[in-house]
Amino acid sequence: MGLREVKKELNELDKEELIFHISELYKKYKDVKTYFDFFANPDEEKIIEDYKVRIHEGFYPARGWRLKLGRSRKAINEFKKLGISAEADAEILLYFTEVAVMYGREKRPRNETYYTRLENSFEKALEYMAKHKLLDYFKPRCENVVERSQRFPWHCDAHMVSLFNRYFDK
Repeated sequence: MGLREVKKELNELDKEELIFHISELYKKYKDVKTYFDFFANPDEEKIIEDYKVRIHEGFYPARGWRLKLGRSRKAINEFKKLGISAEADAEILLYFTEVAVMYGREKRPRNETYYTRLENSFEKALEYMAKHKLLDYFKPRCENVVERSQRFPWHCDAHMVSLFNRYFDK
């Protein structure tokens, strides 16, 4: 069934039936709950902070010691689905990279894959910022990411500088 058919069916329902169906979706699906919570109370700063906590917990889990980056990536994807603003999305993407750099400095991971993912996350954040013309706004934080990633192994530090220069030396 396509969107057109769904809209046709929804138009045939009365207000109480619509409220019932939306309430059921709200109860069953976390993404729907998050969407309607934001719709009813659009406190952008609180939502950004909640998602930052979830991203941080992927690197520094409350239980255990292993990285749980899947949780952080899931939080980013869920946040993007909310469609708050391009600036908020860029904030979350850059925050992931900042926490990854902080973790890299503290724990010194020994696998190249970690640093490759770090570089990729920085590149995605920069691409997104460039697309939405937000580079100037986030430039100081990007400079800080590059500065703090110095002396990372597997030429990660050089690649971070190269990415920064690609987007900011125009």
